[in-house]
Amino acid sequence: MNLKNTKTVSCPNKQALRIKPPQGGFSYVAGRETGNLLSSSELLDNIIEALMNKTPLSVVSMGATETFVMAQYILYSEAEIMDHPEALVANRGERQGFYHRGIRFPNISARDQAVEAVRKADIVGYNTLIEPAKTLTERVLHAYGIKPAKLFEANLRRVIMFSQPDRFKDMLRNRRLLLIGSPAPMVFNSLQNTYRQDLSCEIVGAIPLDAFEDIPQVLDSIGKYDFDLCFLAAGVNALILAPDIALSFGKVAFDIGWGMESLITGRVVLDQWLAYLIGVENIMGM
Repeated sequence: MNLKNTKTVSCPNKQALRIKPPQGGFSYVAGRETGNLLSSSELLDNIIEALMNKTPLSVVSMGATETFVMAQYILYSEAEIMDHPEALVANRGERQGFYHRGIRFPNISARDQAVEAVRKADIVGYNTLIEPAKTLTERVLHAYGIKPAKLFEANLRRVIMFSQPDRFKDMLRNRRLLLIGSPAPMVFNSLQNTYRQDLSCEIVGAIPLDAFEDIPQVLDSIGKYDFDLCFLAAGVNALILAPDIALSFGKVAFDIGWGMESLITGRVVLDQWLAYLIGVENIMGM
């Protein structure tokens, strides 16, 4: 990410990326009220306040995979689980890229840990703009009796460094940053010197996290680092880890997702929903 020119947003060409329009009845539902929904500026203000006050804070996100993990044997039978597109993709075992899920199905342990993580999280993101994803996530939250105090639109994480460049830099300035996720080592190598020179932000470490089974080892590794803020990009495994990092270490943990890749490319990571239904311009304005 070019920290000296964050006003300019570079968006990949949809045709070049071969992003296909979404199929199967997905629809854009902008304008429907969702209570206690934070804007991108409010989300960063919450993070910055916690950093300034040195209080723990966890920001997680329930995307399609995370919601599906939590819906196992609650909204879906085992037959429905194993035939679901999320399970079919995850069980291919991809280790990187868009089809990397870091989990295999069925997985009751991951379900239970994800549910507990969302209960403990301070701020929860989910897809408030696309149906049926919006309603499915709300059904899962209702099934477990979870009512997050603060919510945000999950896709903000893809653009927040571009839509709120000054606040994003304020969040990083003079902080010690820990990175967790499969892209973490690459981000560390690319940005360590830039962040130190431009923001006095020290990237203290990068811990790879590729699969659900890696979580205990990652938790053990976290204790070796002195940090203020942790960025995570590891799908459902980031959701599970973030509240534990906040509560066990007294730090701020932000499940930034695909936004971590944008830090080094300077480009918004598009998928079919953001490219064709939501629109980058719309999400930038939230």
